[in-house]
Amino acid sequence: MGRPLRPRLPRTPLDIAEMLGGVPLFASLSFEERELLARSMRPRKVRRGEPVFAQGSPGDALYVVARGSVLIHRTGRGGERRAMAVVEAPGSFGEIGLVDGSARSASVEALEDTDLLSLPRKDFLALLAAEPRMVQGVLRELGRTIRRLTEQVTDATLLDLPARVAKTLVRLVEVRRQADPRSEPVVALSQSKLAELAGGSRQSVNAALATLAARGLVQMDGRRVVVTDMAGLRQRAGLSG
Repeated sequence: MGRPLRPRLPRTPLDIAEMLGGVPLFASLSFEERELLARSMRPRKVRRGEPVFAQGSPGDALYVVARGSVLIHRTGRGGERRAMAVVEAPGSFGEIGLVDGSARSASVEALEDTDLLSLPRKDFLALLAAEPRMVQGVLRELGRTIRRLTEQVTDATLLDLPARVAKTLVRLVEVRRQADPRSEPVVALSQSKLAELAGGSRQSVNAALATLAARGLVQMDGRRVVVTDMAGLRQRAGLSG
């Protein structure tokens, strides 16, 4: 399978307004409202592996992924890292720190060369005050975050590592297909990043991938994992449907 083409980068306010229609946080706004919002956003480029912001830093902006992808992760007191989520284009992150005014609860780094659009906190709060539909969007995103964290805690207790790796692969493919239904079922994360997301060591995740490959559920292609049996992988992950 070939590598997917990078989507065209939205540059004009009209392009950005159209893209924001696919971001759950802004989907309820009219095109005209999204165009006004686009004029307040500032572009930012982040290279692969570079941080967007660090855990504990001020929550001064909300970010939209215009092209590329980022990894959200937390670092424990002992220095251990645990990945929480991958955000692909078009998606948003960083809204929690803007709502409560507290420091960032997690760090974010680019998984590839990534183009972001940032919305300053003052503009975000002004939009919340002026547009009640935005409040509903924020509540939906907070609810999704709570459900995701609850599911991660439950999975760590009830699922073995191969099942957690299978579930991580399914979720990553689903996230990419939400943005592009035609995208191939390929996960191009390093095994160390997969280990952070699945809650295991790199060596144990490598063994879990080998087990899934032996069952014909995935195929290894260098750094990439190609899902060859999505239905079987979902079953191994304990997912219905």
